Parts: sequence; C-alpha cells; structure tokens
Amino acid sequence: MDMYQVFYIDGKKINSKETFLSKAAEAMQFPTYFGANWDAFDECITDLTWCPAERYVILYDHADIFAQAEPTQYQIALDIFNSAKEYWQDNNITLIFLTINK
Repeated sequence: MDMYQVFYIDGKKINSKETFLSKAAEAMQFPTYFGANWDAFDECITDLTWCPAERYVILYDHADIFAQAEPTQYQIALDIFNSAKEYWQDNNITLIFLTINK
C-alpha cells in the first residue's frame, strides 16, 4: 500500500456540476460504474479501494472558476469533501483537501 495518494484536479475548465464530476472522477480514477451525480461522488470518495493509501491528498486547482460559475453546486462539492474528510478520519486515514485559486 502506498503511503500517500495525491490527486490533482485541474479546474481550469470546470464551470459546472457536470464538468466537476467528470474531471474529479478522472483525477481520482473512479471506476467505470461511477454514476456522475453527487451521491455517486460521495460514495466513491469514501471508498477509494482502487487506490488504497494511508493518506489522501486532493489538490483542486482553479477552484474559483467553479465557485463563481455555480456557487451552490460548488458548496455541495465542498460539503462532500468535508464529510469525506471526517469519514476517513474516523477510519484512521488522513484526507487533505486543498483548493488553489488564481
């Protein structure tokens, strides 16, 4: 098992829920059965059995583009990241989520 698993989400072209889910799924190597909706995103981000690690780091670059384009959907994404962080913490695994704005 790798100690760290780092995922990089390039947000330059993320301006909607659909593009966010697509790019995040690609970056985090979600399985092909990923349903491309918030529930499926929540399920996958609290699973990650396809890339086991002791620590997960998610870097979301240019997060401000999605935040400005669809603030409500962006907030849902943040809420899911935060609940996933708590989920992993309860399982003694660290998940670090960083947003990078321009």
